[in-house]
Amino acid sequence: MKFQKKIILVYAAFSVLITGIFAAAYYNLNVRQYKEREYGNIKTVSHVKLQQMEDTLEGMESAITWVLSDIEVLEALKRLATMETNSYEDMYFSESTATVRSKMNSYYLTEKFYRTIFFNKMGVTIANNNYAATALDSEADYQSYPWVEKVSSHGGRDVILGLHQDDWGNRIRPQVISVVKEIQGMDMGYIEVQKDKKSLDIMMENSDSRITYIFYTKDGRFIYSDTDTADADYYWKVMQENPTDIRKIETESGEEALCLMQQSAFQDVVLLTVTRVDISRSAVLAVLPVSLLLLFGALVLSLGYIYLTSRQLTKPIQQLQHFMDTTRLDNMEAEIPEKISNDEIEALYVSYKDVMNRLNDSMLKEKRMSLLSLQAQFDLLQAQVNPHFIYNVLNVISSRGMVSDDEVICDMCSQLAGMLRYSTNTKDKYAVVRQEIEYLELYLGLLKYRYDYKFSYTIEVDSRIYTRPLPKIVLQQIVENAVNHGYRGSTDVIRVKVSGGQNEDGWYLKVHDDGQGIGEEKLVKINKNISYTKNKFTIHRSDVELEIGGMGLVNTYARLYLLYNEDLIFEILPAEGGGTDVIIGVKEKRGEKDV
Repeated sequence: MKFQKKIILVYAAFSVLITGIFAAAYYNLNVRQYKEREYGNIKTVSHVKLQQMEDTLEGMESAITWVLSDIEVLEALKRLATMETNSYEDMYFSESTATVRSKMNSYYLTEKFYRTIFFNKMGVTIANNNYAATALDSEADYQSYPWVEKVSSHGGRDVILGLHQDDWGNRIRPQVISVVKEIQGMDMGYIEVQKDKKSLDIMMENSDSRITYIFYTKDGRFIYSDTDTADADYYWKVMQENPTDIRKIETESGEEALCLMQQSAFQDVVLLTVTRVDISRSAVLAVLPVSLLLLFGALVLSLGYIYLTSRQLTKPIQQLQHFMDTTRLDNMEAEIPEKISNDEIEALYVSYKDVMNRLNDSMLKEKRMSLLSLQAQFDLLQAQVNPHFIYNVLNVISSRGMVSDDEVICDMCSQLAGMLRYSTNTKDKYAVVRQEIEYLELYLGLLKYRYDYKFSYTIEVDSRIYTRPLPKIVLQQIVENAVNHGYRGSTDVIRVKVSGGQNEDGWYLKVHDDGQGIGEEKLVKINKNISYTKNKFTIHRSDVELEIGGMGLVNTYARLYLLYNEDLIFEILPAEGGGTDVIIGVKEKRGEKDV
């Protein structure tokens, strides 16, 4: 499968997953918001209806208070409470009755309420609405009414009577709610204010047929419902089982509904608002189409974006693939013809070019090393012209020294033989620092025999760098150069110090002499030759090994550079207090130290 198709499939699957997650989250969020909005609407309309009922009951209570706050009316009620007469005419036309009737027939009470009525134990009944259609029943006896005992037991507090048939009507007895109050003192009687159901229906009318409002007293007595078919006792019982703020219930007919219970803080009223609705189904029907549309749109956009992006991403990969396919040994240094538009792929291209350059460098280095190996073998063959003959000569000289009892000649022959064995050994291409030091000690021993007291040396090298590799005869070349050039024409004592160890950058070896030092012109010339040699290796990549002759510092640098490349440290410096310091070293990464 092509890379572009893999990208499309992977990101398409990821896009579907993410889009599905976001769509599900969007759907759930909108369903929750829909429910919260519905709950909020129910609470709002319920609060409005409860407020309307509170205002109605408060108006009825205020009407009673307004009537009883009149001193003349109270005095008239006292007189009526003690009036003894068997004549209806005497009672009807008495001055006390006229005072009370005048108050009750005020425009406020007549317009606002269905009936306002006073009655007492003496059989006195006075109403403000006593026309032909609403005339009082002369045979009505309040003591037979079921609510009398409840009103009497409330100690003069207002009592709400739920929806019931008007007890006082003669020809018409509509459904009404009442507020009744017992007038305290001297069995003065009762006063009742009625509100008919028709007025309440107009007040509670709403445009949503799904909603039913049911009012109760706080002890569960039914007051009013805007629907005649509502089973008030059923809903009160259901909500008493779990009187939470708003909850799902089943109606008496088995429908799903939401029911909200709200209590009045000012009146003895509780409102149950029953909304016949399957809130979950309604939320799904309202939110699902929009969610599916958004999901489909998001998928189309994301898949289109993925396709275009995959083409843009794979284009630089195809460029790089074509470039790699056309790379050969003869064009390894070629550049890609077009600029790569993707930074990461361009970085990959740079890495590929770096690998190719290193491969090219390695091939050239291997070629140079092969030429060096051939030259080294030629030099060694030339240097080893009959080495057994040289050993035999040294043995003859050593034997003559022993005959002459001259141990110095014996030691010199032994040291020279050791040097020859080390330098002519072709088994190992490289040595280590320890072997170089051992070889250097043999050479310095011979110099000591030559110069005697005019030559001294010290060697102080950290044993931790003994295993570091070096080309053969590197230290001896540097020391020989110091002795030959640092003390030329001088009669001073020759002092050479060889030191080495580790530092923050890697490891180093330093050869110090206190001779006449190196001139600036000479130092510039040597550094110039070293730079030329390095350029021949790196830039021109020519066979510089075949052009280098002798065993001087440049030769030493060339052999070290072939081994360590850019990690090589090679410095020639004027020493403090006189003389010259030659420092060779290798930069190492942190993990390579002390290995």
